[in-house]
Parts: sequence; C-alpha cells; structure tokens
Amino acid sequence: RIILTAATANQPAWEFSRHGHGLLTFHLLDALRGAPSVVHDGKISVYRLLEYVTQRVTDDAALIGKDQHPTLRGRIDGEFLWPVFKPGPLYLTAFPELPSTPAAADIRSLSAFGFPATLLDRWAQGIPMLNAMQLTAINDYGLLVGKNMVVVAPTSSGKTMIGELAALRGALSRRRAVFLLPLRALVNDKYRYFTDTYGPLGIRVARATGEVADDVPVLVRGQYDIGLLTYEKFTALVLAFPHILEGIDVVVVDEAQMITDANRGINLEFLLTLIRMKRRHGVEPQVIALSAVIGETRGFDRWLGGGLLRHAERPVPLREGILCADGRFHHLDAAGKEQWSEPLITRIYGKGSSQDWIIPLVRRLSGEGQQAIVFRETRGEAQGCAKYLAQALTEIGPATEALAALPDRDPSRASADLRACLAHGVAFHMSDLGADERRVVEEYFRRGGSIRVIAATTTLAMGINTPAESVVIAGLQHPGDVPYSVAEYKNMVGRAGRLGQATEGTSYIIAAGGLNEHYLWSHYVLGKPEDFRSHFEQPDSRATILRILAASERSATHALSADDVLTFLEASFGAYLRAQAGHADPAWSRAGLQDSLEGMVRHKLVENTDGDRYELTDLGRFSGQSGMEVESIVRLVDVFQGLSVDQITDPALLAAAQVTVELDAVHFPINRKSTEKEPRVWPAELHRQGVAPKVVLALRANVKDQHTSTLRAKKAMAALLFVSGQPLADTERVMVKFGGSTGGAAGAIRGAASRTRDVLPAVGAVIRSLGHDVDLERRIAKLAARLETGANGAAAELAMYVGTRLTRGDYLALAGASLGDMENLLKADDEALLAALNGDRTKRGIVRGALERYLEAKQDHASTPTLPLYTP
Repeated sequence: RIILTAATANQPAWEFSRHGHGLLTFHLLDALRGAPSVVHDGKISVYRLLEYVTQRVTDDAALIGKDQHPTLRGRIDGEFLWPVFKPGPLYLTAFPELPSTPAAADIRSLSAFGFPATLLDRWAQGIPMLNAMQLTAINDYGLLVGKNMVVVAPTSSGKTMIGELAALRGALSRRRAVFLLPLRALVNDKYRYFTDTYGPLGIRVARATGEVADDVPVLVRGQYDIGLLTYEKFTALVLAFPHILEGIDVVVVDEAQMITDANRGINLEFLLTLIRMKRRHGVEPQVIALSAVIGETRGFDRWLGGGLLRHAERPVPLREGILCADGRFHHLDAAGKEQWSEPLITRIYGKGSSQDWIIPLVRRLSGEGQQAIVFRETRGEAQGCAKYLAQALTEIGPATEALAALPDRDPSRASADLRACLAHGVAFHMSDLGADERRVVEEYFRRGGSIRVIAATTTLAMGINTPAESVVIAGLQHPGDVPYSVAEYKNMVGRAGRLGQATEGTSYIIAAGGLNEHYLWSHYVLGKPEDFRSHFEQPDSRATILRILAASERSATHALSADDVLTFLEASFGAYLRAQAGHADPAWSRAGLQDSLEGMVRHKLVENTDGDRYELTDLGRFSGQSGMEVESIVRLVDVFQGLSVDQITDPALLAAAQVTVELDAVHFPINRKSTEKEPRVWPAELHRQGVAPKVVLALRANVKDQHTSTLRAKKAMAALLFVSGQPLADTERVMVKFGGSTGGAAGAIRGAASRTRDVLPAVGAVIRSLGHDVDLERRIAKLAARLETGANGAAAELAMYVGTRLTRGDYLALAGASLGDMENLLKADDEALLAALNGDRTKRGIVRGALERYLEAKQDHASTPTLPLYTP
C-alpha cells in the first residue's frame, strides 16, 4: 500500500512524514527511481527492492527513534520485475533540488547542475566531453544529488573526474568535501593539481599527511572547500575532532581497492565503518569510493549504501600479452581475441637475463616514437635497468629540460646515476630518489618529451599520473617470493595507452629466465582480479577497540560496554561478508573482547567505570586517535619505566622508537651473513651517542629473529645520521659498508627517518603518562621536523616553519652559511639569502614568509600579559 501511495500520491513527499512513513517513503522513492542495487536486467527487481528498503530502514533505526524490525512475509517465486519509475511532475515538485534535465556529453551541459561557466571553460580545455561512464554516474546513479557510489574502472577511464564532480558540486555551494588517498605522494601530487586547477576559481584546498606543512588548523576550523588527506591522517583527525566529519558533505575514497590490503585495509575499513555508524546520529556525507580494477565487490556497494558502477571499457584499447623467449608476442588484441605475432625482436646474447629481451624491445618501441615504462621488482633492478638501457639506446637524445630541473644539492648515490641516465633520455623512479627528483621524472615524462623510458618499481602504478604507450613487466614477485596479485598486475598494465596521444596501448610480460609462459598467460593475462575482502578480523583487536572508544568520547554516553564495542565491530565490512556467507556466529566473541578490555585496563590504557563500562586514559586516547598498535605502546612503557630525566635524550627518543611494531615493519638493508660486525657495531654506536644502556638493551626484546635487534639499532643510527648534517651519500656508504645492498640506501634511510618521525608523538605520550617531569613538546616537534626534512640542529627551527618546501640540501647550505638560525636569517640581506639558496627567488620568498610567521609568534608570546598575583 505504501509503495503504491509513494508512486502515485498527489501530495508532496514531506506529507508522508506526518503519517509516520517519512523515512520509509524516501527510501521507496529512491528505489523506484532505479537505485542501482535494485535493478536487474534493466528493470526493478521487487525482491531486491524490498531487501534494499529493509536494510535502509534498519540502518536508520536510531534516527526514527526506536528499533525497527521490518520483515518480508510470504514468498516470491521466480523474478518479479517492474519498469524503472521515471521522475514526473509530482516527484520533481517534492524534490525541487533535483535537476529536471539530464547531463549531456558536452561538458557545458553541467551548467544545469550549478557549475559556473568559468569552471566549465577550464574543464573544456582538457576534457570537452563527458564519457559514457561519467554520464551514467550523473544521470543514473545520482552522483550530483548526494547518492553514494562505488566506481570500479580501469586506469585513465575518467573515474577520478567522478570524484571531482561530486567534490566541486559541494564546494561551489560552500559545502566541504575531502579526498582520501593511501600515500603521501598521491596527496601531494593531487594537491598541486587541485591548487593549480581550482585555486584560481576561489576553491580553498587544504591537505594533511602528517608532515610539518600540514593544514591541520585550517581543517579543524573548517576554512577549506576541498581537503586532501591520507587515510591515516583523516582517521586521526576525525577521532580527535569529531566535528570535522560532521561538517563534511562529500567523502571521496580514492584507490578504494586498498581495503583488501593487509596493512592499510584495516584502517580504511575502520574509517568507513565509522562513517556508517555516524548515520545513526544524522551525519551522512555522500561517499564516493573509486577503485582500480578488482574482482567481485562482494556487496561492498550495498554495505556502503550505494550503487555499483562497474566500467570495463578503456578509453584507449589495450593489447595485453607475453613476449615469449623466441621474440613472438602472444597477446589479446583490443577486442579480447587471442593472437600470435611474428617475432617482434631478436634476443641479444649478453647477460643471459631479462635484459637480453628488454633492450631490443625498448629499442624497437622508442624507434617507433613510443614512451615506455619498464616495471622491475626491486629498487636495485629498476636503477640497473635504466643504466643498461641508457648505455644501449645511444640513439635517444638527452632529456635536457629534466636535467636542468633536477635539484643539485645533497645528492644521494642514486642522483648521479639518474643524471647519467637522463643524458640518454632514460630515467628511473624509486625511493632512493628524493621527492623533488621523482617529481621531475614524473612531470617531464608526462609532457611526452625527451624522457622516453622510465624503469620503475610498482609504486609508480598506483595513482601517479604517468601514462605511456607501452608497459614492459619483468618479474612478478614482491620481496620474499610473494607473487603479485592479478589486480596489481592489471593496474600496472593499465598504464599503457596515453589518452589523446595513442590509438592503443600495449603491455608485455617478459617470459625469460625460466618463467613459465603458460602460467603467465593463464594466471595473469587471462586472470580475474581478486575479489574485495576484509582484514578487519585480527587476532589482536586492541587497537581497533581503542579507536572505537575514541570515536565515542564526544557522545552523550561516551563510556562503552563490551556489547557496545561489539555492535560497532559487527557493522564492519568483515562482519557483513560473514553474514553474506551464512556464518551465524559473530567474528568477535564477547568473552574475547572482555579479555582485551581487561588487559588494557592493566596496561593503563583504559579505565573501568560504572561496572561494565570503559573509557580511555590519556595514553589510551592518544593510542586510539593515532592508530598506534597497542603492542607498541606497551613496549615503549617498558623502555621508559625507571629511566631518569637526564637519560631521556634525543638519541634515546630515536632509539626507543625502533622497538615499535611500526618500525619493525620498515625494510632496511642488512648483511644477514654478518654475525659479528653488524650486530656489534650499531649498538656500540648508540652507546657512544650517549643512549642509556636500558634503551639499547630494549632493542633485543620482542624480536622475531636474530637480525631484528641489529636492524633496530641500525635504523636508529640511520635516523641520527640523517639529522646530523652529514652528506646523504656519506650516510649511505656508512649504512652499506658491511653489505646488504649493491646500490644506494637513500630510500631506506629516508623511510626509517620518516617512520621514526611518525612514532615520536607516541614516545612523548608514553613518557608523559609515566609522570616524567620533562618538557618534551617542543623537543619532539623540532626533532620531528628534522626527521622530515633532514635539517641539522642549526636549521631545526626554520624546518619547523617551512617543512619540505626546502630540500635537505637547502637546509644544509643555509646552516653552512650561518643562516640556519632564525635570528641570523632576520639580519641577512636578500643577496646573501639568494646566494645560499642557489639563486632561487621562490625559495627566498618561502624563507621570508617563514620569518614573518616566526616574528608573529614571537610577538604573541611577548605580548602575553603578566597578571598580578591574587591577594585576599
């Protein structure tokens, strides 16, 4: 009866709420319009319609004010289908905010949705036409009217534009939107693009990745239109400042396939579960989840409460296959038909490895005017591949502009190799290069100019905009002999095909060195990407419990019981999958949760209040908001318990950070055959740096093998050397002097320093919780800035104001010219400053801006009134 009334009623929709049917009616209207999850064979499935409405009403129970238990009685035999209901005059009267005309391919048709002509003109310069997937998202999935969506599509298919459309639609109405990405590099890349593209139109863009230059105050105050954040940083912010999420209208999750990742997936799933739970309190931002190629979503779209838009068509057709040992190309053509070509190349007989095929193949591709990316398994292989290609392909001219744009201070060992390769139009891309060096490689490759080939590790396949005509893959295993997933492989080959510049893309797996051609063909070329899965069910769920408690702190009843925690866990995607699979038993037992809670009470992370209810201590609150592993917090407590204040030195802070689970996960080169030198040298160096014996001894606790304690001491020394002012190349030589790496170690050194920086706040929180009378806030802030930038002590304060807008070489040059100190900088004239900054006027402006902020802070501190003491 209500369905028919909703479909034919002669009165506005809000009248129904007066009769107690408001929420149900809204969901029915949405479904009858053809909500994607209810459509089957182009028509509405009545069974799916009832399932959809039942689920939505159940989710809205708290909003309605009491529990709802809708039930479908009876049985439907076969498939009962209705046509999709088209919005008519009554519907549009009830919902006047909906546009009355659909979007057309012409980008300027979006003016009907409120997009201004200035923005449409800017878009039209690059994308004058909306593609079929984007039109479907707008017209059929309600993208621009607040509907949730999951989009699964290949690289370069235009799915990012779907997120931008939703975000810009909100921003133009002064409603905030956030883009969430898995990596800092992706956030920074997107920030440059958004600032350049939308900044001139008055769109305020903010970012936060955990770096010194983060716009956290701006995000907390809501003084932004679009925020760009990593998953982890956004989670920490919304737990510490719940009003941030309450003030957001659009959440775009880029690279949503990361929910299947064993490491980042847990955090992303927690965040999405938190957003779902907030719906019960009236907080319901639109969620747009953008995923690269993946298998079945297994109801991920229904769990999020949105439609699934799956688009398999690539804007540039792809020939995907294997370069066989005899030089023939076994591939699928653009239509998906299996083909064999005549030999494309003749193998050269050199090393007896994959390079015997890579060199002639890349020579052929470059001779045809193509740009190519060669994916290798490791950093050393990528660097080595670029070097031998540069030596072999002498016909490629130098990348002159890219060479001129490279930073020239504090080079790593890889920097010299990069310059030598660019002199022959070849580059490599991996972590041993600095961020500025990688950015130069990306930018000049995108321009389609003199960089013809990039040899890279798999990180280039995720999100970084570097399309090529051809992709070559040599090796399909991660370190530890872990095979690439099919989804990882498909996203690598997705880089093939430069939109607007190529009629098709081509990908080649090099089947050499004993690789089984049949396995590569059947498993990867013909393979189906893995399905969505959940990693939320962990043996140690303590970190998740702390996060749940942190999420409840601003609510009216912030102390939770074990059953309350269980309710949150059972709202996760993992629990949804269990229910879909027919598992009646919960993933988490109440008894297990109770044990975890009691254990955290003993470790003073949680307090028991009101009998069976729990709330966080200060240390537990920090742990929950930061996402640190509880095991890490417990280990740090053991390290600092009993230490005297004078033993809590900066080197001790850096060394203690290495005992955490987070730092144990950081890869670092080591000679595993060295049973005497490495195990002795690094702990001895820490002792020489004045690190207390108890801290050094703690590096041996909770180890999984004989190398872990050595690696902890070595990473601590790498972090210390990184902030010492010693040239990076010298630090690399020290780190690999016992072996363990045939190339450089700059990426490993930066990685250890960066992760140590992330953990430092936890170190400080533990020390404060133990009651040590030591002022750490400014010390940790300064040390964190040094670890992020590589600045030495003389330039530490400047680094706190500037962050990575200056390079490590810039900081060392300023310190060497006695201009690292803020007071000395204030006295310096422009010529002296320019000379220290290699004549870069932009960087001089950055330093001058930092000095202005320094003076403002100094003035604020000086102007604080000294109040007279109260006298009775």
